[in-house]
Amino acid sequence: MDRQLEVVLIDDDDDDYYLLKQAFKAYSNQLVLRHLSSSAELSELLSSVSALPDLILLDFHMPLLTGIELVATLKQNLNLYRIPIVIWSGSLDASQVNQCYEAGASSVILKSGDQPGLERSVRALCIYWFETVQLPTSM
Repeated sequence: MDRQLEVVLIDDDDDDYYLLKQAFKAYSNQLVLRHLSSSAELSELLSSVSALPDLILLDFHMPLLTGIELVATLKQNLNLYRIPIVIWSGSLDASQVNQCYEAGASSVILKSGDQPGLERSVRALCIYWFETVQLPTSM
């Protein structure tokens, strides 16, 4: 990685944030994981920063707006629609997975039940989004 990358995690569970932070740190020190616990916090962040995150990691089961509703909202915004959005959840049925993709999610990942599994998922996520594909540059 040539530069520091920012992942915004939107998840109302602080324990999940802590575990993910450890998993991202195990992968690379050049990744910054910013934690937001609601869609309202995301709106505040995106309206106040000049540099957009490289990736949004979004819990499916959120209060206020569901993950699907938030994805659809972000994908309609001309300044934000290019940011990859990965939905992650502990449990999703096939219909919910389909709804995520229909709303515009870039990927859907099931949460691992243990830290080694979570680290494998984060490593695969980072290799794919930050080493394999070419992301759009700042707009």
